[in-house]
Amino acid sequence: RHNPAIEALLQDLVSQKITNISSSYSSTPQKWWGCCSLEMLTLHYNTFAVFLCRQTREQETPPDFFYFSDYERHNAEIAAFHLDRILDFRRVPPVAGRLVNMTREIRDVTRDKKLWRTFFISPANNICFYGECSYYCSTEHALCGKPDQIEGSLAAFLPDLSLAKRKTWRNPWRRSYHKRKKERYGSC
Repeated sequence: RHNPAIEALLQDLVSQKITNISSSYSSTPQKWWGCCSLEMLTLHYNTFAVFLCRQTREQETPPDFFYFSDYERHNAEIAAFHLDRILDFRRVPPVAGRLVNMTREIRDVTRDKKLWRTFFISPANNICFYGECSYYCSTEHALCGKPDQIEGSLAAFLPDLSLAKRKTWRNPWRRSYHKRKKERYGSC
């Protein structure tokens, strides 16, 4: 919990240069994968991480939304990491907040042509992109900067299993993703 390498890793997530970003082709565009959660980012020194962003901190989810249709929140990811550290569970990968320049740090460094083609300038003159995925990848669900700055969280990938052995468990609080059926907690 008090390992100084964690603080250094968090600082790297905030400050390291993003050297590549590529599409993860996941189901939603809110994750960026790479050395740095829509796409895969590679940071300097080949550190890999996931960038997550979607809603601003101030946005509220309408009360009639189903819980599984709510957007993921980057600040919740950061809070989960720090709460995990306080409780000493050690089950959440290191996560730090980061302000990203979508032009210089994403569009200009990507070698993924499919991702690059999804960038556009919105009617409000903001830089936006929507990536490539199964759901929500369209101009209606684009991620937009102000004008090209976007706030999100950067989660470090866990080391390879050959470097760091770990146990895995099925999540007893998983979602059912069904409008009428609830998952039975503790059913693993």
